Amino acid sequence: MIEVTSISVRSFDLDHLDVFWDILATEEDISHYQFYVLRSQDGPAGPFNVIAGPFFNTYMLRDPNVHMIHNWRTYYYMLRAVNIKTQETKEFGPQYHAAPPDLVALEIQRRQQLLYKEKAGRPAILFPRLTAGQHCVHCWDRGTKGNSIGRAKQQNCETCYDTTYVGGYASPIQIYIQIDPSTTTVQKTDEGDRQFEETSARLSAFPPVKPLDMIVEAENKRWYVNSRTPTEKLRATLRQELKVRRYLAGDIRYKVPINVDMLSSPEREFINAHDVDVRKPISSAPIPDGSIGNL
Repeated sequence: MIEVTSISVRSFDLDHLDVFWDILATEEDISHYQFYVLRSQDGPAGPFNVIAGPFFNTYMLRDPNVHMIHNWRTYYYMLRAVNIKTQETKEFGPQYHAAPPDLVALEIQRRQQLLYKEKAGRPAILFPRLTAGQHCVHCWDRGTKGNSIGRAKQQNCETCYDTTYVGGYASPIQIYIQIDPSTTTVQKTDEGDRQFEETSARLSAFPPVKPLDMIVEAENKRWYVNSRTPTEKLRATLRQELKVRRYLAGDIRYKVPINVDMLSSPEREFINAHDVDVRKPISSAPIPDGSIGNL
């Protein structure tokens, strides 16, 4: 099976994105492979749809069906290679329009991902908020002639979760994030006391987070991203610092379905050497005479 060494997305135009990819040197006949390009909007976990293909011996695609007016809208691309003789299929990606990291930045990204996944972070679920798509038929206001007025006419809509787009969010993705203790305040209103909670959080470079994305913790605390500040090296993101606010109790976002399997514990947890008491056996199994457990 052939291997794709890199996928890059570039553009100097708001009306299209150019996708490039390279194939690792191989002795296989490249004419035996079909290629497809898949695209997802706003979510690195999909859903991905085929936008081009099949085509042969091609290493570039121009995608004119994008709208780059929204500053935080992100398009993700994957490449699917299919061996037409064996029907073996392999996908590569996703990749999006961003500054490519150099070797130093790649190593920092790797270490940051390891840090939050196995030491400083805990599993959570990221719901990327949709920035375009099918407008909600229940709450999106239209004029008498069917033209869009451009506003939501009601709240607490279970079709779009008050995002005005059907479904509200792209496919959820598991992340490892460090969330600081939160500041809690109370604001008195005519309807009663309103409880507010906000704090800071941080995670690695991927997946990229944007304002109004939703983060869900294992205790069903649901936060929306108020702001994002990246740490960069030559414009390549190394990690992300977030300001998050908790949704008020009763908010329609608490009805977004959750896959609890995505909130599993980290794969490994490191223990500092000075935290281990060598005088006590770690397990209940008997320790042979002369071992360190008998000290």
